[in-house]
Amino acid sequence: MNLDNIDVPEDVIEYVRDVFKLADRRATSKLDRMPTTHEEWLDFSLIDAISEASGPHETQSGVTVDIAVHFVGGGVHWKRWEVADLGFIVNFRRPSELIRTKVVLLQSKRLYPRESEFIEDAGVTMHGGFGSLMEPSSLLGKGPRNFTFDEACRYKALQIGDRQWQSIADYEENYKIPVHYLLYHPHAIPYSEVEIPVRLPVRFNESEPEVGSRVLRASVLHLLARTFPRNYAPSYAEVKGKVPALGVQLPDFVADEVLKCREGYVVDDGIENEGLRRVFSQRSAPIAAAIRVDIVLP
Repeated sequence: MNLDNIDVPEDVIEYVRDVFKLADRRATSKLDRMPTTHEEWLDFSLIDAISEASGPHETQSGVTVDIAVHFVGGGVHWKRWEVADLGFIVNFRRPSELIRTKVVLLQSKRLYPRESEFIEDAGVTMHGGFGSLMEPSSLLGKGPRNFTFDEACRYKALQIGDRQWQSIADYEENYKIPVHYLLYHPHAIPYSEVEIPVRLPVRFNESEPEVGSRVLRASVLHLLARTFPRNYAPSYAEVKGKVPALGVQLPDFVADEVLKCREGYVVDDGIENEGLRRVFSQRSAPIAAAIRVDIVLP
């Protein structure tokens, strides 16, 4: 495949797709099993699965794919109004030169089950320290409960026109760097009721997700502001009705859109780029992890 004189063999494309398929399944299965899982933990599952492919791997075509994960952190260091949770940096190289660098910024949001309240602003950090681990979980104290995913479920942490929404729009306008939303879902919609406490043994769904983790441009999603009022959290059906196919599944987005140069920001000025320094380099930046994919061509 020719990417402006960059020939990326198909086995490289498919290898990277497989890496992100595993990540998609891991995050999706976690939400299947525990529908109240925080977005941060879904990010961590994604990061962990990708990290299994860390280090140089040589494909049959002789291309080396070297994946590295730089974990930054999360919890109380994150702010809901920041622009990205995950960053992908793709470097196309030859042994003696860097040909091109592309960057993708992802802001993650999850679909909430019907029965769950908005809890994302609490984060995953135990504010009471280790002592809080002695307290029973909020779910345990409420007895058996059923949770359901259907098209009426909402992305409750995705609120139209709020501070984070505006920060993303301002970032794109000021730095001309696109931001994408990474939307977490269960395997399928509708998804059968999940009872908590989960009854053992757990039966894992090993099939490819029908919905799962999907990616779409923030600028496309922000068109919803023309339809819905400020601080409105759109439903699955409402987003699906405005965005064709609800975006692209994560593995296909990385393999078909990023590696084939249809999506992602081409970096010309490296670490001097102020917009990228804003996200990747500042210690107060909220990003959970930077995932680097080096593709070293013969």
